Amino acid sequence: MDEGVTGISVFNPAKDIAKEVTLQVLINHRDATRQAREGVLPNAEPPSSDNQKKINKVKGLYKMISSQREMINISRPIIRFSCFKEWKKKNEKDEDQKKNPFEKEKNDYNDLMLVKAILEQAELDMVNAEQTQSQKDDYLIEQRSPSGISYALTNKYYEMLNGLEDTYEKIYFLMVKYKIASTGIEEEELKTYKELEEEAIKRVVDA
Repeated sequence: MDEGVTGISVFNPAKDIAKEVTLQVLINHRDATRQAREGVLPNAEPPSSDNQKKINKVKGLYKMISSQREMINISRPIIRFSCFKEWKKKNEKDEDQKKNPFEKEKNDYNDLMLVKAILEQAELDMVNAEQTQSQKDDYLIEQRSPSGISYALTNKYYEMLNGLEDTYEKIYFLMVKYKIASTGIEEEELKTYKELEEEAIKRVVDA
């Protein structure tokens, strides 16, 4: 065998594409979380006013929900395949499968679907809050005074933010467990191209 062949690395397009998709989803969630916490949009100037910052924060919650649902979408086929395989091993006979249906078993896939249902409900709650006249269920309330209009974040905003951080943890744990994501992803990989470019320019200037 030609020794030179050993130096060739095999390109696995499916694996590389999957990694890029996963990485982009995690970047999207990181940016959404920053927006929800700080009111700062990715690759944009800081908000021009405190009101705009608070509006951005609430919109960031929507983005967190969207990103987490995307994390579930790219993970669920892999997790279901693995859980279903384990279920069939434990329930080989038809009668066992009827007695212990996959949908009712305690497994990671069904746990993931519970998180999905929580996110669906969270999104619906935010939509309903915007459509109702009452401010009791709002995440952002308008306050009028002689000096003008200002906005205030409500307890529901903070409860939703904390809840979404919990659901993210559950989803990401399963992604790591089933090797969809890796704990070895370096912070450098989670930076946007613009951030990396700016850091590179800064290093050149400082040198």
